[in-house]
Amino acid sequence: MTPQLRRVVITLAVIGLATGVALVTVVGPGRTKTPASEASESVTAEGTGAPPGAAAGDVDETGGAARPDAAPPTEPPPPPVASPTVEAIEGLHGAWVPAAAPQTLGSLDPRQAVMEVKFSLQGAAIEQITLSKYWLTAADSRAARAHYEALDRGVRQPPPLPPEGHRYILQKAQPFSWIDLETGQVRQVLVGMLAANTIRINGEAVSLMAGETDGDGEGRTVWKEMAAGVFESTIVDGNENPVARIERRFELTVDYKLALSQSVTNLTDDPLEVLWIQYGPGGLIADRSRYLDMRRFRFGYLPDAVGFPEMVASGNGDLLVERRKALKRVDKSRTAQDGARWAELLSLWPNETSIKKGYELSWFASTNRYFALAVYPPLDVASPNVVQGNRSLSSVVSEIRLDASGAKGDEVLFTGLYSPSRVIPAREQTTFDMGVYAGPLEREILAKKQPLAALRMQGLILYQMSAFCAVCTFQWLARGLLEFLSAVHFVVADWGVAIILLVVVVRTLLHPLTKKAQINMQRFGKVMGDLKPEIEKLQKKYPNDPKKLQQEQMRLMRERGVNPFQFLGCLPMFLQMPIWIALYAMLYFAFELRHQPAFWGGFQLFWDWPFLADLSAADHFFWEFAQPFKFFLWNVTGINALPILLGVVFFIQQKYMSPPPSPSMTPEQIQQQKIMKVMMVVMFPVMLYSAPSGLTLYICTSSFLGIIESRYIRQHINEMDLNPPKPKDKPKRKGKGKDLQARMYADALERAKQKRKGPPKKYKKRK
Repeated sequence: MTPQLRRVVITLAVIGLATGVALVTVVGPGRTKTPASEASESVTAEGTGAPPGAAAGDVDETGGAARPDAAPPTEPPPPPVASPTVEAIEGLHGAWVPAAAPQTLGSLDPRQAVMEVKFSLQGAAIEQITLSKYWLTAADSRAARAHYEALDRGVRQPPPLPPEGHRYILQKAQPFSWIDLETGQVRQVLVGMLAANTIRINGEAVSLMAGETDGDGEGRTVWKEMAAGVFESTIVDGNENPVARIERRFELTVDYKLALSQSVTNLTDDPLEVLWIQYGPGGLIADRSRYLDMRRFRFGYLPDAVGFPEMVASGNGDLLVERRKALKRVDKSRTAQDGARWAELLSLWPNETSIKKGYELSWFASTNRYFALAVYPPLDVASPNVVQGNRSLSSVVSEIRLDASGAKGDEVLFTGLYSPSRVIPAREQTTFDMGVYAGPLEREILAKKQPLAALRMQGLILYQMSAFCAVCTFQWLARGLLEFLSAVHFVVADWGVAIILLVVVVRTLLHPLTKKAQINMQRFGKVMGDLKPEIEKLQKKYPNDPKKLQQEQMRLMRERGVNPFQFLGCLPMFLQMPIWIALYAMLYFAFELRHQPAFWGGFQLFWDWPFLADLSAADHFFWEFAQPFKFFLWNVTGINALPILLGVVFFIQQKYMSPPPSPSMTPEQIQQQKIMKVMMVVMFPVMLYSAPSGLTLYICTSSFLGIIESRYIRQHINEMDLNPPKPKDKPKRKGKGKDLQARMYADALERAKQKRKGPPKKYKKRK
């Protein structure tokens, strides 16, 4: 292999390795599978290794997709020390009742309700939430809109709705698998959203997930449905005497909110000490048209609950947990050697930051790209501007734990909410009420509807691609760009045109800097071209002394008035970097762009062509796949054309924007510069192949306008004198020589002369 070829190969290898490391660091799952041999070392709580309430009828020998035998998220912590006034009650369990299919709340007709909620008797949980207004694809959304518009016009035979399987499901019951420590078999239970898991009464755990089914499909459970969304369970002792009554009531309100009322009534003549444990918002379903999987856990907190009880902030940075980091924590917990380390890894709240700064929990949410499931304290909305009640959730949730289940790559995250211990006096009741938000990350709802606005839940909307680039993503800039984009959309009524006009405004504002930078680059290139013969002489003069050669080149450039740092032309690029990053995140997460077409849906008039039918997904120039598939780091949903066009535009742009090679560059450096140009033309289209078409539309438009701008600037440059101004000679100091001894002599003469004159005279002012 020749030295030239070796340099090219090494350069390509280094660039490819760096690109791969960067991509894996930013978007890779970073998750490892716990070996089966390590499962026996995992820490278990109370030696069970199974979620409380898993009965024989729930066993499913799946044979591999099981969670190792570590404690589940809702396995309670060590039992609290019982108060002297309470005594342990033996044989506590839920009273069995016949199982029956529960009713539903809401409707799939968006004219009647915003969602349909299905329930499960296992834990009196939400089995599935289906949002009536939203669908999986832009084509489904168009078909549904045409159907309901036809119904509103009184059309007898409206266009059909898309298949029911194309509706957007926020979340549904997910399987939780574990290994039974006694039998070694894999067991599984379906866990619904916000399921009631366990209640501790006087230190004894009582499962609220119990249920079993016989061969005829009939069964029994510990929950009885009293009405749609209303469930009741009775806890009895070993003699079947009632001890406590538990009621859960789900009620649909407005704006994607549910009220969850939970009460525990003491049915005995003695006080009861209780601790309530339930599942919280777990991992949501990934977005179909995702470019990156940005599912997260978010927190709202009170920075100073005593001094400012109404001040709520949203947690970013240390208080934001991304899905891939959560999975890493679960993996590490399974090999933890001590209980303290295990609890630290699985505890989402409180955490190191909240403990150190004294934060108090206000709300907790799980989000994906466009939707959220959150729990928050129940507040009394007296009026649109008056909200009363405690903004803290700590009286209901004192700890949040994390766990995961499923095969690698298809893991499901679960969270457990633990209440503080309470003592219920005889024949009295305590409540664990909370509000639930299950809907879109839409600014008009989260920032303006109560009590969401009072709880500052608009902080759920975060324009940030990952924690890796959190520092360089300015939220105020992303929000400002979205406000401008929304204002333009209000005028032109099209998001694609609004994006193009945003490009025009940004490039116009940066035009003076771009023009100055290109003039400097051209001037630098011209001067370096004039200096090429002299630089070649220096290269021949100092062939084996690179340091001396560099010094002489710098001296030569100073003599000709050339400053290489002034003529680099990088200032506009650095100024645009925050704008590009903010635009990248804003266009990816802006809910306003979801299923919105470009150019007034003109392309869809041609046989429902999917090209640019959804600015939040890839452009789908040729077609859109019915089922997306994963390829390396991309979620491929169709065959796209904009990334290919982007590569062509980049190639043309480099002809006008790239500075000419410097005469001082070696042949190897020139070759590396050529390779980098090729990599830029190829790498960016590949990386952005599955990116949202709104983003690629912005980049294509910006690059195309950059070519036109460069042609205009070059025409202006051709009429200019590119010779740099000659450096001015510094004025010499009078009376002093250049060497140190001469300057010291001159200073001594000045001091002697001043001494002969005496001190300066002072004159009094006349009154």
